[in-house]
Amino acid sequence: MADGDDEPAAPFLTGGYFTLYCYQDFDAGAPEDPYKVFYDNAVVAAAPAGDNAAPILGDILPAQGANFLAASTRVSFRATDDKDLPASGLAILLNGTRHDAGSGLTVAGTGNALTASLGGLEANRDYTAQLIAVDSDGAGVTNIVYFDTFLAGNVVIESEDYNFLGGSFIDNPVPTTEGGFAFNAYAYQAGTSGVDFSDTRAAPNFANTPWRPDDPIRMQRSLDIRRAKYDAAGGAGNANQVFDYDVGDIVAGEWLNYTRTFPPGTYEVYLRQSIANMENADSVLEEVTSDRTVENQTVRLLGTFLGRKSGFEYRNTPLTDGAWVNRTVLTLSGVTTLRVRQITSNAADGARYQNYLVFVPVAPSGPQRATVTAISPAPNSATQTARPEITVTIENRDTSVKPETIRLTVNGTEVTPTVTPTATGATVAYLLAVLPPSGQSNTARLVFRDSEDQEVSSQWSFVINYRTVRAEYRIPGTGSEAGLRVRVVQASFDVQPLANDLQRAEDQLAPNSAIAKAYDTTVVAPVINYSQEAPIGGTSGFFADDTAIPGQSDEFGTDDWAMEVLTYLDLPAGVVRFGVNCDDGYKIASAPNPTPTSANLAFRNGAPANETFDVVVPVAGLYRFRMVWYERGGGAHVEWFTVDPSTGDRTLINAPGGIRAYTTVSAPSVGLSGAATLAGPFQPEAGVQVDTGARTLTVTRSGDVRFYQVTGAAGVRASRIEVAGDQVVVHY
Repeated sequence: MADGDDEPAAPFLTGGYFTLYCYQDFDAGAPEDPYKVFYDNAVVAAAPAGDNAAPILGDILPAQGANFLAASTRVSFRATDDKDLPASGLAILLNGTRHDAGSGLTVAGTGNALTASLGGLEANRDYTAQLIAVDSDGAGVTNIVYFDTFLAGNVVIESEDYNFLGGSFIDNPVPTTEGGFAFNAYAYQAGTSGVDFSDTRAAPNFANTPWRPDDPIRMQRSLDIRRAKYDAAGGAGNANQVFDYDVGDIVAGEWLNYTRTFPPGTYEVYLRQSIANMENADSVLEEVTSDRTVENQTVRLLGTFLGRKSGFEYRNTPLTDGAWVNRTVLTLSGVTTLRVRQITSNAADGARYQNYLVFVPVAPSGPQRATVTAISPAPNSATQTARPEITVTIENRDTSVKPETIRLTVNGTEVTPTVTPTATGATVAYLLAVLPPSGQSNTARLVFRDSEDQEVSSQWSFVINYRTVRAEYRIPGTGSEAGLRVRVVQASFDVQPLANDLQRAEDQLAPNSAIAKAYDTTVVAPVINYSQEAPIGGTSGFFADDTAIPGQSDEFGTDDWAMEVLTYLDLPAGVVRFGVNCDDGYKIASAPNPTPTSANLAFRNGAPANETFDVVVPVAGLYRFRMVWYERGGGAHVEWFTVDPSTGDRTLINAPGGIRAYTTVSAPSVGLSGAATLAGPFQPEAGVQVDTGARTLTVTRSGDVRFYQVTGAAGVRASRIEVAGDQVVVHY
């Protein structure tokens, strides 16, 4: 598929056969030398069927994701079963309205095979069709199909056709040959960074920017259903190499400007995109309200595109209010510059591909009221943060918000947010005073009145997830030896190079490792600030005074290290922001006795890291931590630090003014007092056996009722009590 065409030409997202794609570019500078793999032993297995199997649906039309269909299109499917099917069991739920044999659905056939068909579609509609078949015993099956009947004459803006040359645009661009130039096409037009687009990548890459090779915006030939205008321009078999493109490689904060001359009217807007391995993907549409030809443009937020996971199937994402409930209607006329700005980055193992915007004319629906245009945390989202803040943007439209009427309720309790009036509406911000339990569903409701004294409200739910060290993992006692215990293992030249991943590092560090060692050494370090450049006076990362990797020498080189750090950290209660800057990867865990299988608080596998992460500490005290760092080749450095969220200042773990670290902990002096009543008086118990390792106090039972107190070092308290025969065991 080096040329982008299937061989043999065939769809691959369909049923009826198995497909395996294999890619390997053995030599980037040589002609492609692909290989093929054939599987002829595929097996399909299923659990034994029950007494009654549900019907099977097939011959479904229209195709999944079909677009720009004629209103005369019919929705249809075929249902088969192991017994006769009742016509009354077939239905199509079209945009929420049920159609069955008694309400417009045409059912044909007899016995155990029936077909259902529904017409009456309207032009310029986005449709969701739920196909339903239920057999005579009540077993049912459903299938959902997404399609639209948008008109080819609607204003359509291709995602790859953003402005160029500092605000220039083409109203009716035409498809043209890849690699060619046409004055009425966007091919090979160069945009101006900060004016026409903003992208985190600074340089173009022709392999990923074939349509506009002078710009860094990553694109691909679209996998969406090919549209008629590309067929018309591309010729038979696409002989003219005319392709549709998606914009991809999306990072939060990136944006693209689109200027067009709109016929006066009111419009709903849809963003055509596919979202793979991401539950949600958030983008917004803005209007540029200042000169589009210069930098530092001002914008007005119009609405939100919330895309939901679709795999590599393309769907229409409507422009809605910030709660993603009500479709946003725009009034447009004449030359207008719109901006698509990305709120969500692509996930590390996910992606999304944006194909085009379509503007669908709709009838005016009365005054467009001030509305909530953006919400964070997003509705139905799960956000990773230990400092959750609710932010809301309200934009004026035909009516304007009364800022003094804004009210915010969180989990049923009215709170006092910060309300800031703006030139175009208002913003609302509230930092949650009480951190909700991690994973809990939270509900927020915002209400305000507009300039016509009409109430406008939005309600949404969200989940906050955060990392935490467990209170029961707190180690009683006091730190007795400052520092971090560091063990470094380097592989011998005989087995290099090793795999570039954390599992390889764990394999190197394991007792009796099968990986041959150049050396294995353990030291006590004051801080973690290592660099292979230190012996020659070099530094890497944020901090100066780097130290050489323990054991580093010219004899063994500077590749294939694995490092384990064990320490007790004296943490304050609240939120601690940790940071790691390293090359290559790392992981950090906390447990009473952390092991390679302990749950990670944070990690980066297979690549360098420069990141921070917040950890909630429920109870102040000592907690044991384990850090693993590894390096494959090239650069090698690692820093472990904390960050002050208010200032951004970084401090190495165990450096002056930072989190204190210890290699050993002195066990607390503990005792046990008892009394016959809760009111006391409590007196020291005789013959108490103290086990500081198991953290237990054992005493001979005295009567049927006895009250105990754990005494001694500050912070030591009982966790549970049990009776074993004539012995009472108190855990602390």
